[in-house]
Amino acid sequence: MTERPATDPFELAFAENDKTDAILVVNKNKLHVNKALLSIHSDYFNTLFKDFKEKSMPEIEIKDVKLEDFVTLLSLIMPEALPLDIGECEKLLKLADRFLIPAAKRHVAFFIALSDMDKQKKLILADKFDLEILRNNALAEYTEINLYKNIGNVGKNFSQTTKNAIFDVFFQKFKYT
Repeated sequence: MTERPATDPFELAFAENDKTDAILVVNKNKLHVNKALLSIHSDYFNTLFKDFKEKSMPEIEIKDVKLEDFVTLLSLIMPEALPLDIGECEKLLKLADRFLIPAAKRHVAFFIALSDMDKQKKLILADKFDLEILRNNALAEYTEINLYKNIGNVGKNFSQTTKNAIFDVFFQKFKYT
């Protein structure tokens, strides 16, 4: 990577070492990675490293991503993940979908679930990215019957899975009301 101090967490997380065997280039910054680790966690990288011309290239360019977002995403499958920012979570979920990294999606879902994000926003993200953990967490926050009043407006475009979950939780909680 370029133009970053040697103590920068991005630089340290993706510095060359005896376990790295590939270089991903994002906006002219070199990220030293381990092909096996990425392949285990991502069908995208598994295919890229095995079936395409990139498997024999010394450096593989990753386009249309912001360096900080991509580095944070990849760190989520490493022993020491970089800190998450609640404002960046939706972008990370999109990247996790794009690069087919389900472990990163789960990590972000847990982070959101433990945050103080509004329950409606949690439910919207859970539906958009099909995150059962987050959907269950958001629905657990609907503790009173009056909280369901606006859910119809918010959820008119929800998937059938989310609509069923809302229905089930509502009737489990309020069956005798």
